[in-house]
Amino acid sequence: MTKRCLLLAGGNALGCYLAGGYQALHEAGEEPDWIAGTSIGAVTAALIAGNPPEQRVARLREFWTEAMAPNWLPWRQGAQWLAAVRTRVLGRPALFHPRLPKLLDQPGLVGLYDRTPMRHSLERLIDFNRLNAGDMRVSVLAVDLQSGAEVVFDTATTRLTADHLMASSALIPDFPPVRIGDRWLVDGGMAANVPVDYVLGQEQEEDMLCFLLDLFPIDAAVPHDLAGMTQRQSDLIFACQTEKTLRALAALDRMRPAPRPRIDVVRTSYAADAVETMMKMWDFSDTALSRRWEAGRRDMQAALRRFHAQPPGGPGLKIHPISRDKDAGRHK
Repeated sequence: MTKRCLLLAGGNALGCYLAGGYQALHEAGEEPDWIAGTSIGAVTAALIAGNPPEQRVARLREFWTEAMAPNWLPWRQGAQWLAAVRTRVLGRPALFHPRLPKLLDQPGLVGLYDRTPMRHSLERLIDFNRLNAGDMRVSVLAVDLQSGAEVVFDTATTRLTADHLMASSALIPDFPPVRIGDRWLVDGGMAANVPVDYVLGQEQEEDMLCFLLDLFPIDAAVPHDLAGMTQRQSDLIFACQTEKTLRALAALDRMRPAPRPRIDVVRTSYAADAVETMMKMWDFSDTALSRRWEAGRRDMQAALRRFHAQPPGGPGLKIHPISRDKDAGRHK
């Protein structure tokens, strides 16, 4: 039997893409056995596993609908700039609001935004008893603020709470660190924006099919202005993390003695169109979120069609990147 795994990236407001990708998997009957995520990927994982199958898409939709900001301008790119600036100045009511940080106080108060609203949303939308029941394994990644060590919380060994989700998505200096035990923890994306090494670096005894949803493209057109260069900077910082780790894991796998299980990683990424801005991670406009959701759903549907049409054979770890031909509007 092949184990299904879902790997989810961090990316703040880009995370709506993850919800659309999961919807396509749900509609195709490809429910994961194990979900691992970082930052908004960790939150998405908990929203999925913390609800019964028939309510999962609805809960994701509720989370993102509450996060949306109405689009008031007919000029789409201008509306997205305005939405991102508004988020930076005013926050989002269902997620966080600005505050004056206490510069000489405990780390948990040092941040530009107060995320109490998000904690309340998570506690309302997630059944943590179901999340920790073990039917679907969930792993979330954070980073130790002092040592820089990666810290993974896994329902196989730990009872997850809202604290763990808040820690995994605590992007400093915007969001304050979260204390768990004797550690101050911050956003896992600072170490691994997709926790591929935690999942694929473990010895596997059975075949595995992993769907990897990235929020930053590894390849894109060369930008011709400063805003495009800034956007591409964030793409490369995060996407290259994942690319390098996947290549290292594939090389390591080839050195392992037989017999090896078959591990297929189907990788899709949000190939942002020209309308996105360099502040795309803070753009919660309703048009942007709706477009990202549909992009995730469409991309995963295409990935499933391609993978199942010609499933590769043989043991070992194989990466299957699915890239979108933007001009033709289809995958290749």
